[in-house]
Amino acid sequence: MELGAREMLTFATVLCGLAGTWAVIKSTVARIQEDLKGVSEELASLNTRLDATESGDAVTKHQLNVLGGMLSPPEMAARSRELEGFLHRINALRRDTDSLMHIHNNVHPPVQGKK
Repeated sequence: MELGAREMLTFATVLCGLAGTWAVIKSTVARIQEDLKGVSEELASLNTRLDATESGDAVTKHQLNVLGGMLSPPEMAARSRELEGFLHRINALRRDTDSLMHIHNNVHPPVQGKK
């Protein structure tokens, strides 16, 4: 079987087609790899932002739980009772101070003691 000019031309045409196809595939693969690298970087950036958002969300939830506990009805009732106790104590101390100021105003009460 001899290869003539026609067969050689066909073979060369097929080889050129394969070489062209190989070059197109190679450039397409390189472009896809670049795109994949860009997508990976963007995904890493999004993951970083998501982590920051989730940590901020966790802090906010914790703060809300703390505030919710502080403002709960049982806690507010306890604080009101404590405040009422302080007010009664302040009023009693004020009455005692008023009494002492009244007695001690320019006249010293008699003191029992040493002679």
